[in-house]
This record gives sequence, C-alpha cells and structure tokens, in this order.
Amino acid sequence: YGWFKCKVTDDGSGWRLTKVTGSQRTTGRFFDDNEKRAIYLGSFSVNDDKPKVYGSGPESDQVGYAFRNSAGEWRIEFPAPYYESKLDIMEFKR
Repeated sequence: YGWFKCKVTDDGSGWRLTKVTGSQRTTGRFFDDNEKRAIYLGSFSVNDDKPKVYGSGPESDQVGYAFRNSAGEWRIEFPAPYYESKLDIMEFKR
C-alpha cells in the first residue's frame, strides 16, 4: 500500500489516531506502556462506515504496539488481525 492521511490529536485525556483515507480505516487511542512503546486500542472500519467503539467484538477491535522509529516516524504492529493476514504493520511519517 502507499501512504494515506491520518490525524493524531490530543483530546485532553490522551492521544487519538484516526486514519482518514484509504478503504481500511482505524480510529483509537494510545496508552503509555513504557519509554519505547505505547499500546493502541482501536476499531477497524471500511470506507466511510461509522467505526464501532472498541470492545464491540473481534471483527472490529484492534490491539497493537506502537513504536517510535525516529523523531518523525512511528509504526503500529497489529498481531493476528481478524482479516487477511497474520501481522499488520502501519507506519506513520510527518
């Protein structure tokens, strides 16, 4: 896949991610785990379908570890996603 647009915002209670382009979307929240990684809990959706809240079930729930690669790069590793693969990796660049 190529690069898609996303938004990372601070809603006052922590960092939130929304992938806003592409057919496969995610929206969710980051939780601090340690100095080198965060935990991402989110919800998978397709196209412009309204995302379900996290905890709605295995078809939409996403759990991953977010790692900072450099000052302007992050990645989230999603082990055992419900659809298509054994490991999904989503990379982010500023």
